[in-house]
Amino acid sequence: MKFKQQLFASAAHVLRITFVQILFAVCFVCAMHAKAVNAQDLLEKRINMDVKDETLLRVLNSIRKQTEIEFSFIPSTIKADRKITYSFKNKKLIDFLSDLAQYDIGYRVVDQQIVLFINKKITASTSMEPNLLGLTDLQRNNTAVADIEVSGYVLEAPNLPLPGVSVVVKGTKVIAITDAKGFFKLRVSDENAILVFTSVGFTTQEVRVGSNTTFKIELAASRSNLNDVVIVGYGTQKKPTVTGSVSSITTKELVQSPVANISNSLVGRMPGLFATQGGGEPGRDGSTIRIRGVGTFSNFSGAQDPLVLVDGIQVENYNNIDPNEIETLSILKDASATAVYGIRGANGVLLITTKRGKEGKATISYTFNAASNSFTGLRETMNSYDYAKSWNKGIELDRYNLQANTPLRWSDEELEKFRTGSDPVLYPNINWYDLMLKKTSGQSSHNINVSGGQKRLRYFISAGIFSQDGLFNDFSEINELDYNVNSTYKRYNFRSNFNFDITKRFKIALDLSSQSENRKLNNSNVGTDRLVADVGRAAPMGAPGIIDGKIVDLVGGGNNPLFSFLTASGAGGIKRSYRNNLNGSLKLDHMLDFITAGLGVHGMISTQTYNGQDITNSKSLQTYIARPVTTGGYVLEPASNTPTSFNFAQTNLNRRRLFAQFSIDYQRVFGSHNVSGLLLYDQQKNFDPAYAFGVSNAYQSVVARVTYNYKGKYLADFNGAYNGTENFAPGKQFGFFPAGSVGWVPTLESFFPKNDIVSFVKLRASYGVTGNDRIGDINDANSRFLYRESSYTPTGNTYYFGIPPGSIAGFPGIREGRAGNTEVTWERKKTANVAIEANFFADKLRLVAEVFDERRNSILLSPNNISAMVGFLQPALNIGRMNNRGYEGELTYSNKFRGLDYRIGGNFSFARNKVLFRDEIVPAYPYLLRTGQRLGQGYYLLSDGLFNTWDEVNDPSRPVYDGAPRIQPGDVKFRDINSDGFINSDDQIPLGYSNLPEKTYGISLYGRYKSFDISVLFQGVSNVSYYYTRFQKGQGWQATVPEGTPSYLIESWTPERYAQGLPIKFPRLSRGAPSQNANGSQWLADASYLRVKNVELGYVFNASLLKKAGISSLRLYCTGNNLFTWSKMLPGIDPENVSTGDVNTEPYPLTRTLNLGLNVNF
Repeated sequence: MKFKQQLFASAAHVLRITFVQILFAVCFVCAMHAKAVNAQDLLEKRINMDVKDETLLRVLNSIRKQTEIEFSFIPSTIKADRKITYSFKNKKLIDFLSDLAQYDIGYRVVDQQIVLFINKKITASTSMEPNLLGLTDLQRNNTAVADIEVSGYVLEAPNLPLPGVSVVVKGTKVIAITDAKGFFKLRVSDENAILVFTSVGFTTQEVRVGSNTTFKIELAASRSNLNDVVIVGYGTQKKPTVTGSVSSITTKELVQSPVANISNSLVGRMPGLFATQGGGEPGRDGSTIRIRGVGTFSNFSGAQDPLVLVDGIQVENYNNIDPNEIETLSILKDASATAVYGIRGANGVLLITTKRGKEGKATISYTFNAASNSFTGLRETMNSYDYAKSWNKGIELDRYNLQANTPLRWSDEELEKFRTGSDPVLYPNINWYDLMLKKTSGQSSHNINVSGGQKRLRYFISAGIFSQDGLFNDFSEINELDYNVNSTYKRYNFRSNFNFDITKRFKIALDLSSQSENRKLNNSNVGTDRLVADVGRAAPMGAPGIIDGKIVDLVGGGNNPLFSFLTASGAGGIKRSYRNNLNGSLKLDHMLDFITAGLGVHGMISTQTYNGQDITNSKSLQTYIARPVTTGGYVLEPASNTPTSFNFAQTNLNRRRLFAQFSIDYQRVFGSHNVSGLLLYDQQKNFDPAYAFGVSNAYQSVVARVTYNYKGKYLADFNGAYNGTENFAPGKQFGFFPAGSVGWVPTLESFFPKNDIVSFVKLRASYGVTGNDRIGDINDANSRFLYRESSYTPTGNTYYFGIPPGSIAGFPGIREGRAGNTEVTWERKKTANVAIEANFFADKLRLVAEVFDERRNSILLSPNNISAMVGFLQPALNIGRMNNRGYEGELTYSNKFRGLDYRIGGNFSFARNKVLFRDEIVPAYPYLLRTGQRLGQGYYLLSDGLFNTWDEVNDPSRPVYDGAPRIQPGDVKFRDINSDGFINSDDQIPLGYSNLPEKTYGISLYGRYKSFDISVLFQGVSNVSYYYTRFQKGQGWQATVPEGTPSYLIESWTPERYAQGLPIKFPRLSRGAPSQNANGSQWLADASYLRVKNVELGYVFNASLLKKAGISSLRLYCTGNNLFTWSKMLPGIDPENVSTGDVNTEPYPLTRTLNLGLNVNF
């Protein structure tokens, strides 16, 4: 009954959310037909101003911020650099514009913009009525007779219309503004007239009329990024005044990668972001993201992850967001940028801002992608003949080591059957990768979004579907198989963002979103990683595979991966997982400029609901054994397993998060002084039945920030957060985390020469403290609330009594849990950052370079120098210390050459950490200490090649190998590090790097010529190591049950290969020589790589051909992802496909994607 109540309650909640979404969708449809904003409403907006000797340009920018009205003008025409003085409060905009008449500046309202122009010697009438072609002629003022009509289109990129562009006849007052389709029309006096095209964010272009009467003008985006708005913690700032370390990309870069999730789209695109993709399984192929590397060795879940916020709200999973919904994505890297998040900001912050509607006609955009996936690489395995020969040779070479004349495993007759394939059932030769995996699989995505708005309502609504198939075979040839075992992943996205202007001061934003994920996979009870490993584990002669629609094994059995997929040993059947995230937020903004200009209050509440359901349908198929008969051939006998019908099992999970926020902010310009302040409170509460002790999780924060700049050249930002968390003992739950940053723009100084060689320079520095409270597993009673006193729990038969060898009986008892520590607290990170930003050659070349130093203390760890004989889990202590430092840079050059727009960019990041202290037992030799090394540093015996002759083996100075008293040619030489005459674990030294790169870089190329565009992204890493796994380095015949063996091991040492001078890359063939299996550096690989991460080629169709169909733009493109990789790894092994850490599993290989897509706008 309780379950039914919960089910009905959840259903009702979903229906309520769905009803609200439908309601606002109806509002959106109504809004599409609403009337245009009245020009008088714009002019009635109230403004405040108090400036003295300030440039007109800055005054207009201030008004734009207050009213959100865009101004269009030519700075040189209206002399925007002139100094003016104004002081008024709550004045109508129309009154201010009228006052500009004293400077001979006139104005007109066009499409929610205000166009400014010089208003002298007007000799022609002004028309504001639209002409028959839909163009508004702003002004036909000219001292000469205008008798030539010219018209045309202005485009942002090939055939993408650009509305709101000012088109002026140079030297006159004649001006027109392009409409929604980028169209303009005006009259000029003669063929020598010059048209000047101007738009904010684009490079001004001048064109002589000549004999032309129609024009197609393409405006290039301005190379200057000085007007960009940067998303920072709890707000936005103009890029020139930002003093923290922030990197951003937009939706344009995100959608270029045809991948299932956001994290994979970020790789190689931003400095300071380190990413490793561990696998390519549908629905589980996200990258592990680290900002500026790793600064803590705390191994609790999420302790190294950055904080992720979507529209200001914390989320656990951002990979399920449709990239078409995203406007910008920023990463905050230094303390000045992240300190406002206090105990949650130590690992950096990732901010995602979704798209919102803008005033104007409704625009509809549809994007479709169809792709094919394939593995980036699979290692080849030995065929049965080479496998059997190598097995025999290993036995032969082991005879000295074993001091026994061990018989060979395979006879010459059997070897010949393997070579010729004359008996494919009893002497099979199966390529299990070919049998179990497909060459390609499909992937597709659809997205449609609508945006627009009027004065009181703006909207953005998006719906998307993403579908991806896995690369396991469907085994349709098996008779009894009536279901598809291949993995599939489908995702359904919906988002509606609404903005309501209730009054000119009071505004509301209502956001609703949903992400639903459906995964279907094989119901193996060992997981996908084990299934992948089982394919590599299978020996080529281990089983014949599928015969006459039956799953067949050999007598004695082997590693048959079909069993893992389809029979009782692997559970069999299918598993379906359903996940749904429902998110809603309500934001209220009210300006209090009637109290004082620039003052405002803001509030927000949000709820997130996560529901999941797993449905398992287990089923086992009948298997068969191929049994040889004396007369030759074989018979198929049913195996002892019992086939089963589908059964049913179901599990459910759910969690909720409530969030509330209230803030007061203040922004004001006093002459040349720009001041802003923020005071914010927020509270968050998380509910999950899986939490230890059934107790919810909560946070509280108070944030303050003050920013100041003087004329944009002297900059300062001071902020801090006072955070509370329930992870610590009462009285110790709150902490203060301050930060500050300063900046200087010397190019604005009067002494700095004005030139195009060095057009902009900014120097900035920051220092601050952040924290990390993720010090325990919230689902584990032994690691949550680490401050509590020791607990005692009943146990099973833990205590045993009796006298051996008589009977010994076990008795239940009580066991002490982890000892508490009332002083436990958060990690604290202190970070210093110094940077320079510079633009050169008229902003064509842009540089950002940064250096950072991070020191983290109070890292939580369990003591290791107390004997386990104490009998309890020792208390966690904040005694660890770690340092992380590095540098990063970004360099971009953009220009235009003979109609070709091009851009070349690159970014580079380096971060190296060092463990300053971690409690450990003092080893016999200092080099064995983990303290003083990088996190994840591997320790190995140092390989010095191979013994090739008996003279080398019998050298009296050769050290003795522990566990291998008999060394022979072909075995590995190891260096005796401590010179004690023995090779053992005391000779292991730190070699190589960790599996997280210290260096990462990206190189991007972009070009556009007429209707074609192309972009290429190279991505690479270095200072990273990879230790080959059991199945990548193992000679499979060494296992108790023979396993698969990579084909490259054919180049293992044998006397014949050495005598013939053939390539030798691996130790000798063996049935199991200890020295070969030692933890040696011969299996340590340099995992550096350079990858062609992404290539996109696009074509934009001519707008004039599309307008009759109501289409404003159409772009076709083809994209490739993970196309080529250059590395030093063994063949078929992707350097990014890091080990799972379990010797019995392997990650699902990474995939290469080839994609065709289109984007059409109406």
